[in-house]
Amino acid sequence: MTDVLTGALSLLLTLNPPQGLLPAGVEKTNGSLVMSTNDPLAIEFQALLKADDEATDTVDKWIEALPDGAEVSPELKKQIDAHQDKVIRRYEAFLVKYPAHAPAVIAYGSFLGDIGDELGMVTKWEKARLMDPSSPAVWNNLAGHYAHQGPIEKGFTYMEKAIELNPKEAQYWHSLGTITFLFRLDAQKHFKTNEQGVFEKAFQFYDRALALRPFDFKLATDVAQTWYGVRTLPAQSTEIARQTEVKIVESGLKAWTNAFRLASNDLEKEGIRLHFARWQIRSGRWAEARTNLDLVLDPSHAALKSRLDQNWTAKQSTNSSPQL
Repeated sequence: MTDVLTGALSLLLTLNPPQGLLPAGVEKTNGSLVMSTNDPLAIEFQALLKADDEATDTVDKWIEALPDGAEVSPELKKQIDAHQDKVIRRYEAFLVKYPAHAPAVIAYGSFLGDIGDELGMVTKWEKARLMDPSSPAVWNNLAGHYAHQGPIEKGFTYMEKAIELNPKEAQYWHSLGTITFLFRLDAQKHFKTNEQGVFEKAFQFYDRALALRPFDFKLATDVAQTWYGVRTLPAQSTEIARQTEVKIVESGLKAWTNAFRLASNDLEKEGIRLHFARWQIRSGRWAEARTNLDLVLDPSHAALKSRLDQNWTAKQSTNSSPQL
């Protein structure tokens, strides 16, 4: 799997906090969520979530304080386990009192996932899904798990269910696009199409995500990265192959141009210029590629710029074909 696709999968598998949940005692007033201070259950649940967050932050600080390269000692491991067990006992006690509280079950599952208990995590989430099948967040979280661990078919069906329940959540469309793009053979079976049809599906899903979140720089760059992984079928003629390559190059450049418009600083813009140059080298646009490479000055981009400089020189000297 390429670095691009590996990065996309890592993004997908970064499980987001449950979205769209409205725990007991939380009300929406004038479009904003506010805590009902008169609801004892809500107050208790928020205290539980706070304990969860504080425990996670504390353990993170203990680990960050270790010297570089140092492993967690048995003593620290015991201390971490004891600290996390306190939170587990609080979740268990809360659910004894409120066994039908689906948001608490989801949060409990997320905590178990954070501490490495993936089986416990998915068990809790599946329980929450059965308790409250109208929650798009739990379908989304489970889809991410099944995309990672299988069966992948559940990744497709669960993500589609999350979208059915909340079609205005851009992250769901983005995730479905990523699953579709990465697992193309499975996607062909699921959507009953060929590989080119799968590519079209994936970018349709990405377009829906971008339409919902048009000013999201990270989303725009993630989608632009995906164009590096697009493959084409063997063409029946040289002209068809050329036309297909032109379409891919133009689409890749268009996606990076969209990301460039959203860049908030020169460092981000210079990074995107390297992507411009990469596509321009691929299509034989030597002068345009040279211009973009020369505009990249930040030292943090030096290694990649150097590789592209070498690529520009090597390909220009051996490729006399007309520009695409």
